[in-house]
Amino acid sequence: MTASDPTVGTVDVDRDHDRNRDSGTDRGQANLAALVAALVVLTATTGVTLALADGALAGADRRPTERRAAVATTDRLTAADSPLTRRANVLNANAVDALTPDDLVEHVPPLTNAAVRIRLGDRAVVERGDPDDGVTFRRIVLVAAPEERTRTVDANRSLALPRRTGTLRLDFGDAAVETVHVNGRVVLHRPGGLRGVETVSASRRETLTVAFDENATGQVAVTYVPEVTHKTTLEVTVDA
Repeated sequence: MTASDPTVGTVDVDRDHDRNRDSGTDRGQANLAALVAALVVLTATTGVTLALADGALAGADRRPTERRAAVATTDRLTAADSPLTRRANVLNANAVDALTPDDLVEHVPPLTNAAVRIRLGDRAVVERGDPDDGVTFRRIVLVAAPEERTRTVDANRSLALPRRTGTLRLDFGDAAVETVHVNGRVVLHRPGGLRGVETVSASRRETLTVAFDENATGQVAVTYVPEVTHKTTLEVTVDA
């Protein structure tokens, strides 16, 4: 073949064009395969998500009676006028500890024919029947318990006490005290000196300051019972 052969250049150009076209086709096929794979993954993920959501909604829809009963029980037990609370959403630890299944049904009549379990934190408070297959409702609550404390104070000084302290017990011993003030108000007075043990009622809503007359001497033991609270979870399970 000579340089003047007119087919030489034509054959080379066609081969280059074919190679470029094949390379572009391969890239296009690879991109298409990646797109198809991504769509398959997206479709599968969406399907799983929708299935889970549909399952959860279906489960809730299948148990409306139990759910309403669990919510109503929680609302009743934590209401301000509940026999188990000191105030709304603050449970009285002593009342909760004393709760029985019969008490629970009396407080919440819709539970009469239901299996139920009440848990406070990690312990079961009341259980009747077998509610394991029931619906559970949870609420964050406070639990209040009285905690007796005693402090001894010099009669020529004042003593600050925390809120939620409703009753004070003062033991005067050998102290010479005629007058006791709580938040500036005279709550005890006896000319010639107070003797023995005296009990004083005070507001639970105020921080208290206890003080004595300016001529008082000796020491006074002050016993008070503040309300101590901690946060926990109230869990109600009902199977109707």
